[in-house]
Amino acid sequence: MTMVEGGAILTRTDGASMAYQRLEGKTPGIVFLHGFHSDMEGTKALALESLCRNQGRAFLRFDLFGHGKSSGRVEDGSVSRWADDAVAALDELTQGPQVLVGSSLGGWIALLAALRRRDRVAALVGIAAAPDFTEDLMWAEFTPEQRHDLLAQGYVIQPNCYEPENPWTVPRLLIEDGRNNLLLRDTINLFCPVRLIQGQKDADVPWQTAVKIADCLASDDVEITLIKDGDHRLSRDRDLARMTRQVEILMAGLA
Repeated sequence: MTMVEGGAILTRTDGASMAYQRLEGKTPGIVFLHGFHSDMEGTKALALESLCRNQGRAFLRFDLFGHGKSSGRVEDGSVSRWADDAVAALDELTQGPQVLVGSSLGGWIALLAALRRRDRVAALVGIAAAPDFTEDLMWAEFTPEQRHDLLAQGYVIQPNCYEPENPWTVPRLLIEDGRNNLLLRDTINLFCPVRLIQGQKDADVPWQTAVKIADCLASDDVEITLIKDGDHRLSRDRDLARMTRQVEILMAGLA
């Protein structure tokens, strides 16, 4: 098994560069998809990488367009663009069956990618998965003034609770494109095993979202783990241990 030294770059068809780190190994492999304004260097990604290294299992983590070391700006990205990134990563950087593990936005992207590559995705794990967040957690919560700004000037500024000095710019493109990718209004035609881990003190994604996802999924093999004191990031040591344990159990069942 080898790690690509210093990371590597996948050049997309439009010339954009996608940064990634990959372990070679047995399948099913694991592909990690990070959250909005996050990147592939987070603690959840590294914990899963360690698990795969110890098991001799294939692993891939990468930065979505505009995030981390990939090219572009977050403000120029969209749900469709990020879903395309995930499908390209599956097609060009992995072989055989894969388990997609998505955090927050990454959970939405994982579902979209799985719908486009059902034959490649053996299972899904969502960690505070946030499908439809642009509509249900952004647009629906905007004040009339914010909606006016979004439509009139093409963007709205939102506070960033994690880095107050760096507020987020939410572009009109993100909201409008999000509407082309909504999943919680109909059946999600996936039949693979799905595991959802959700904190009940998540200030960004209501825990009820996990229940909505389970209700919409066609699969009967869906389990939800609610963490009573869990926040959105779920990155405490015990959260990471719980995540890796659940992934291990899931992988053993697939084997």
